[in-house]
Amino acid sequence: MRWGIAGYGDIVTRRVLPALHALGEEPVALWGRDPRRAARTAERYGAARSGAAPAVLLSGVDAVYVATPVVGHVPLAQAVLGAGLPVLIEKPLAGGLGTGDALDTAGRCAGVAYYRRLAPAVRRLREELGGWAPERVEVRFRCAFAPGPGDPMRWRTDPAVSGGGVLADAGSHRIDLLLHLFGRPYEMSARLGRRFPGGAERQAELVLRWRSGLRAHCLVEWGDGPPVDRVRLTGGGRAVTLDPLDSGRIDGVDGAPLLLPPPPNPHQPLLADFAAAVATGGAPVCPVAEAVLVDDVIVAAERSDADGGRTVGLGG
Repeated sequence: MRWGIAGYGDIVTRRVLPALHALGEEPVALWGRDPRRAARTAERYGAARSGAAPAVLLSGVDAVYVATPVVGHVPLAQAVLGAGLPVLIEKPLAGGLGTGDALDTAGRCAGVAYYRRLAPAVRRLREELGGWAPERVEVRFRCAFAPGPGDPMRWRTDPAVSGGGVLADAGSHRIDLLLHLFGRPYEMSARLGRRFPGGAERQAELVLRWRSGLRAHCLVEWGDGPPVDRVRLTGGGRAVTLDPLDSGRIDGVDGAPLLLPPPPNPHQPLLADFAAAVATGGAPVCPVAEAVLVDDVIVAAERSDADGGRTVGLGG
């Protein structure tokens, strides 16, 4: 397919454009607010045209990937869908901005880039859950992130642009995994803290509950200390752990540890899945409607924190 790309940041240059080329897809247009930067990126990666006008994205393409700061996701996706084109949107859909449910995706292929759903280890874990109901889940994530005033990632510290802090960023992937594995929880509580001057939180602690009795405790943070990225499920006298999450290592299944590593570029299977959905008229691995549920959790976390960490309902 011929692709239009909205954005020219790290995700686009390090993952999306290399993945498209590896798959034999054709990036033909690159849109960005800075036309000179868009032109440089387009030239480097072989896109025929670029610019800051929306028409760059909406003509002569078969699909569009939206990878701007979060505040631009929904408006750009609305324009793409309005032009009758399929759209794949970087995560989170809208985060704490809570605008994702405004998208009308009827009759259109529209997805969000929660690529960990396609990881071989996650698929193996879903198979395991077919015959086992854990009672507790613990999610832990920590990495360093402290952008200075001139850092191109500084926008992530302003929730009006980023849709939130660590919860909308790294946390959204892990919330999506929980929803993908267990469905929508019915209630939650949260505390968010250690905020940047711009307002985005560096730390988020959530407790999610399902009507089955399952309880998940999630702690995600940008901070000092060794990096951590672990998901641990327990119940019925057994435990299953993915640690580190992206290593593909699973402990607690079939005796010995399993190693099911993801591909070096996880956007490659994501884009292949989306291209197949467009070709067949099927659904992408994470449709917009499911990504909206992640946003609902992020919005509810802000609401809970603003009221001292009280429990709030999620309708599950």
